[in-house]
Parts: sequence; C-alpha cells; structure tokens
Amino acid sequence: MMENLKIYFSAFVLITTFFSSCKEEPPYINYAAPQSVFDTTYIKIPADSALPKQVLIEDISGAACINCPLAAAIAKSIEVANPGKVNVVTLYPNYPGLTTLVHPININGYVSKYDFRIDAAANIISAVSAPSTLPNGYIDRKNFTGSVWYEPKENWNADVASELTTTSPVNIDIVPTYNASNNQLNVDVTLSYTKADSGSNYINVMILQDSILDLQESKDVNGNFIYDTAYVHNHTLMDMLTAPMGDLLNTSSGKNIVPGRVFKIGYQKTLSARNSSPSSYPQPQWDQKHLSILVFVTEGSTTKYVLQSKIVAIP
Repeated sequence: MMENLKIYFSAFVLITTFFSSCKEEPPYINYAAPQSVFDTTYIKIPADSALPKQVLIEDISGAACINCPLAAAIAKSIEVANPGKVNVVTLYPNYPGLTTLVHPININGYVSKYDFRIDAAANIISAVSAPSTLPNGYIDRKNFTGSVWYEPKENWNADVASELTTTSPVNIDIVPTYNASNNQLNVDVTLSYTKADSGSNYINVMILQDSILDLQESKDVNGNFIYDTAYVHNHTLMDMLTAPMGDLLNTSSGKNIVPGRVFKIGYQKTLSARNSSPSSYPQPQWDQKHLSILVFVTEGSTTKYVLQSKIVAIP
C-alpha cells in the first residue's frame, strides 16, 4: 500500500513539474471579490453621445533607472501637448529581476527616503507583458508589435497619436469625495456605453499621487550620471480600489452591453498609514493635496486593450 502511494505521489510530482515548466502564460483570472460598496446597472434612453477617446500611458519606472526621468519627461510632454486627451500613471513594480535587487537607492551616501514599489504594479506587468529592462510602458495596453504589449519610450509619441484617432464605446464619469475627519475616500464611477460591446469589460480604479520628492538616478545637462536629490515623482500609483487587472462588469442575466447601458459603481477606502513596502524603506504617505483618481475600462483578458480612461483630482 505504501509503495503504491509513493508511486502515485511521484507521478503527481512529475506531472506538476511538466506543466509548471511550460512557458505559455495563462490568461489573467481575477479571483478577488469586487471591493465595490454598490454596483447597479440600467438602460438609459436615449444613449449618451460618445466623448473623445482619452489615451492612457502607463510608464513602468524605477528610482534606480538612469533613463526613467527621460521617459517621464516624454510622457509629460505628450500629456501637455494633448490637454484632456492623455492620462499618465507611473508604475513602480516590485518585480523579480527587474526592480527587486536595485530599488530603493542606498549607495555612496545617497539613500532613498521611500520605496515606491507596490505589488499591484508587479501584478499588472506580470499579467499584461513584463519588460526585461526599464523604462518601458503601455499605450492603452495595445499590442503594437504582435508579440509584446510594452513599448519603448521612443515609440510613445507615435503610439499616442495613433490612438487619438480611435473612438471609444464608453464614457467615464468620476465623482471622488474625501472626508478628512476619518480619512475616508469615496469614489463613485459611472460608465455610459454609446456602442454595443460583446466582450468582457473590466473597470480599473487607481489612486495616484503627484509631487513626491525623493532620490532618483538621472543625467545632468551634459548627459553625465547623477543622483538627483530633488527629483519630483509624479503620477505615482499608490493603490487600487479594484483588483490589479480590474473588476469584471456585471453583464449577467441579460445585462448585455448595448447603447445606453449604464453601470454605476461605488468604491470606498480609508487612507490609513502606508508602511507595507517590500523593503525596510517606508512608502510615501498620503497627501490629499496631490491625489487623483484614474479610471479606465479594459477589454477582456486576452486583448487587454484600454477602451477609455479618465482622471480627476480629489478635492
């Protein structure tokens, strides 16, 4: 009997090892329960008119990355050149082989104040397409090459220009409120569809923070390597109110996405102290004056494409 158990166990290990060695990545599955405090849907007649597409730039960055400030500058220039049409978020992933060994900075007397890395950013790049070097980024999470979703900073201008010519089937409205007495943040989101969509759509809600002063590898005006002690980190992903790859919109029981379909979803979070960074360095703390909410809708777990995005400041 014991010998039979040993045989079965050995076979199980062999099979498990075989499948775990496969390089093909399965599609993202969100096992987490939605964190929304309310979720309703209805049909609005007539449907709203479609609003212009707002393109999303996800800048995958790091503090110990000499070329990351240039990528941030490119993203900022695209945002400024297209007011109200481009949204930017900076992802600092805690990702093996990419940022885990060199972040934050502690060398030759230069020491980071904060650790910007969060697991949500790592989960995103793992599920979308993880680059092997920094900086890189996603433009509407579109696969421009047919092989990977990330794009080098040199392609961002052309990619955004291409995306600005597209249309979106959904409008986004965001109403954030913050109660300073108990640090409670409420975010009410309305998604109004102007066209039918037969795929699975996911809502993604991020909390971003600007104007965080901390150390950054960079270059001076002559192109020489420096540690910039006055670098300002902007569009920083602080947390998510949804799962890292979004919450699936409820289209069950005949709630198909058709023109006029409206989803109203509310999220709530207490902005308590942040000290759960993956290293001994503290995370930057909440600063209401510089917080914003980014909402975007993605199309399924295969294409991963961003149908629409919008960002608003927290009052």
